Amino acid sequence: MDKRITDQRLQNVGNALYPILEALSVIMAILAAISASGIVVLIGASVSMRYFTFTPFSSTEELVGLLMTASFFLALPLATLRSEHVRITVFISTLAKRYQPLVIKFSRLCGMVFCFWLLCLSIPWLEFAIDRNIKTEVGRLLMYPWMLVIPISITLTMATFILQRPPSRAKPISPSKHLS
Repeated sequence: MDKRITDQRLQNVGNALYPILEALSVIMAILAAISASGIVVLIGASVSMRYFTFTPFSSTEELVGLLMTASFFLALPLATLRSEHVRITVFISTLAKRYQPLVIKFSRLCGMVFCFWLLCLSIPWLEFAIDRNIKTEVGRLLMYPWMLVIPISITLTMATFILQRPPSRAKPISPSKHLS
């Protein structure tokens, strides 16, 4: 009986944290969309400058690279939370229904391990950038604010793997219509 109460309390905590995680993920996805829009504006302005004044912005490539990386990592938690990322469902959809939840749990565990590993790699990298006050080569932009996006995103993505809704509440997995 004690184990059931503990499990129920954990489930209640998870249910309470899920809307907060979803709200943070949506905010980050909005920032990702703004970042991606910034890429288009920056490239458009650079092309216009090159066409009209024969001199593009000097740090366009650096800033576009930073914005692209930021947009990918900012969008990752929401894509993971809603399972709207690239998934290989051929294997799972061919399994018997009783084995699908087990394989999904295993894939979530692999995702959590990968996020933990990436987080362990990114923190010393971020600390090094802060200690050395590293800047980009041409634009002299500080790197650590851009690099801070990665540990934040990976931490939220790891939380999404933990708090994802169980398969019974998620979208059912079915073979792609293109494979039929």
